[in-house]
Formats: sequence, structure tokens, C-alpha cells
Amino acid sequence: MKERLVPVFVVGPLLLGIPVATRSLMVAAAFAAVVVLALMLVILGLDRTSVWTMVAAFALAPCVGVVVPGFRFFTISDVLILVSIGLALPRLMARRLWLPPAFVIGSLAFVTISVLAGLQSSSPGGSFYYSARVILAVILIPALLVWWSPRGRILVTLVLAYAAGTFVSVLVGVVEAGGSRSAGLTQHPNVFGYTAVLTLALLPFLARTLAKSHRAWICVTVFGIAFLGIMISGSRAALVVALVLLVLVPAAERSIIAALAVLGSGLVAILAFGQRIEAGGDGQDALSRLLGAGNVERSDRARIEGVETVWASALEHPLLGSGFTFSDFVAHNAYAQIAAAAGFLGLAAFAVVCASMVTPLFSKDNVHRQLAYPAVVFLIAAPVSPNLTDRYIGILLGLSMVGAVAVHEARRGILPEGQAQEPSGPPVSRRS
Repeated sequence: MKERLVPVFVVGPLLLGIPVATRSLMVAAAFAAVVVLALMLVILGLDRTSVWTMVAAFALAPCVGVVVPGFRFFTISDVLILVSIGLALPRLMARRLWLPPAFVIGSLAFVTISVLAGLQSSSPGGSFYYSARVILAVILIPALLVWWSPRGRILVTLVLAYAAGTFVSVLVGVVEAGGSRSAGLTQHPNVFGYTAVLTLALLPFLARTLAKSHRAWICVTVFGIAFLGIMISGSRAALVVALVLLVLVPAAERSIIAALAVLGSGLVAILAFGQRIEAGGDGQDALSRLLGAGNVERSDRARIEGVETVWASALEHPLLGSGFTFSDFVAHNAYAQIAAAAGFLGLAAFAVVCASMVTPLFSKDNVHRQLAYPAVVFLIAAPVSPNLTDRYIGILLGLSMVGAVAVHEARRGILPEGQAQEPSGPPVSRRS
């Protein structure tokens, strides 16, 4: 009942804000968003509004190009995450936050080393800025999602929302492709490919949690749209990571059905794109570029030179690195970049943080263990990708950490406390 008294404190300011909203399109859009949020609070209350706001954040997370006007690196998804956490604070303050000891130790070590590296950097302000973005994506967002504590139907809804966002981005990418590499609703084709392969990593969890009546068509759709996104992005790194993942999942799950599904879908994809290559395609899809088409020599040379430059910097400052001083990451290798910026001590701490997210994969018969696959993708992609600061990655690393905590709770028979109210959503199996 208390939650439904919120409009008493909201309606007045909204009415006063109408004249202000007419000043510019951006102000009007912001005012409209506030009105929608106010209506949700009136109808749903704080907790359910927090849940649906987080669902929207997950849906927009793959759409990296949908940013706050005037702020290139601040996406609408970022805003929604902050709003959702803020609305959930009354619930969150009443629950205890538990994180794996390895994650806590690795995080504290990485933050400490990053600060020390920044202090001795030639540009401390820039170093602190970029290290803060890495810490936000790899440490803070996962910790916040564990605190927010999605389970059951909410968790499945968040996963489906991310896949739906990728679906929309891929549809936009198909329309805009026109014979060249597509970026979808992101800012770069490589980022587009990365969002698609992360979506692919969500399939094992969906295959275990969705009800049988919906499982096949949803999983087939997600696989098809993710694979299409990888192909039209032209990202060779995304394609290689996807191929590794498609081999790894059946082996890790020890599933003959998964292996046959991967074999069948792989043959269909190879035949489809193989015919396109034979027909004299534009050479910009991921498979063609992986086979050497599309003038990839210059890209290869730039990547090699970038890694050599960053690796030399890492060897010059092996302990604490030289700080995050690169305005753009020149090496398409996240491990080399961390080693150069925070030294090999920082790289070791970073590895401990990431390892804490994937260890649940080795547990037995727990549906949440499949949430480790986005973190697995992050680790596999790191040698061929510079992406360390993006929240579309961080939000799925958060799901991997949620899975790690859920596995810990299941082992010890702990009932999660302070859960959000579940929305009506997709039918899920009883195992979720």
C-alpha cells in the first residue's frame, strides 16, 4: 500500500515540468521517460517497476549505439540499470550481499594495483578514468546484479530480454548491410559481432530453463539470429569464438543431443554461406573474411603491430604497468592491454576475478551453472578483442556471477533472501 502512495509525491512535480519539457526535443524525451516511470510506479509499485526497468536495461544492453544524447559512452541501458538499482534500494538494504572470496580478493587486488599504476602514470586522470570503466564493467556491475539477486522467472526474463535486444539489432543490421559490414544498433561491426556471440552463450541456460512447449522454437530463433548477426558483422574474432563455443558446450555438458544440434546447424550455416561465396559474394561476411577475403591483410598487420607495442610496454613495467593511458586500446588483446596498464600483478588479479565467474561450470546438475558461458566467451575472446569497458559485456558477466552465487547457495542449502517480486513472463521449467 505504501508503494502506491508514490504518485502523491510525483504528480505535482510532473505537472510543473510540462512547460519546461517544451523547450527542446531532448528535454521532452527525458520528461516523457519520467512520466512513463511515474506511471509504472503508480501501477506496479517500487519493486515491480525496478524489475521491469532492469528487463528494459538488458533488452537495450546489446544496442550499444542507443546512447544518451551528448554522451557517447553513456547508454540508455546504463541509465536504466541505475534507475532499477535505485528503486530496489529499500529491498536491497535489507539483504546481505555475499560474493565468492576469490572474486572479492581479486577485485580488491585489481582496484589497488590500478590505483597505484595510475599514480605513477604519465596521465593519472586518464588512467583513473579508463581503469574506472574497466572496474565498472568487470567488478561493480556483477556485484550490483548479485545484490539485486534475480532468480527464477525474473532471471529467465532478463536472459530473453538480452536476446530480444540482439534480435532487434540484427534486424537493423540486415536492413543496413548493403554489401558491407554491418554494425546493427551498435557503434562498430566488431561490437555487433561480440553482442551476437554473447547471445549465443545464453542458449545453454535457456535450453535448461524454458518450458518444453516453448524451448525448441525460442532456442532455434536465438541461435539463428545470433549466428546471422555474427556473419553480417564480418567479425572474424566473433566467428572464431562462436566456433570454439559450439565445440566447448557439448563437451562441457556431455550432451549427445547438443553435439548433434551443433553439427546440424553448423552444416546448414556452412552450406548457406558457402554457396554465397561461390556465387561471388561481397566478401564482407565473417566466414569470407576469415578465409582471407575483404582485404584483411591491413587489419591483421594493425593488430599485430598493436599487440607488439602494448607487449613491449608491459615488459618495460612488468609489476604495476604504466597505467591505462591509451585513449583507444591499440592492441586487440585484452590480456596484453591489462598487462601493459596494470602489470602482470594486475593481470593475475584480473584472471582471479574472471575465474571466479566460470568455476561453477564444473559443478554438477545445477541449472545456474550454464550462466557461466558468457564469462567463458569473455575469456576466449580476450586474446582477439580489446573490449574491457563495455557494459553490454559487464551485464552478462553479472549474470555469470549471479550463477556462481546461486550454485554456492544450492550447495549449502541457502534460501536467497530479499527477492524481487516476479513479473508475469515466459513459462519456465521447474528446474529454474
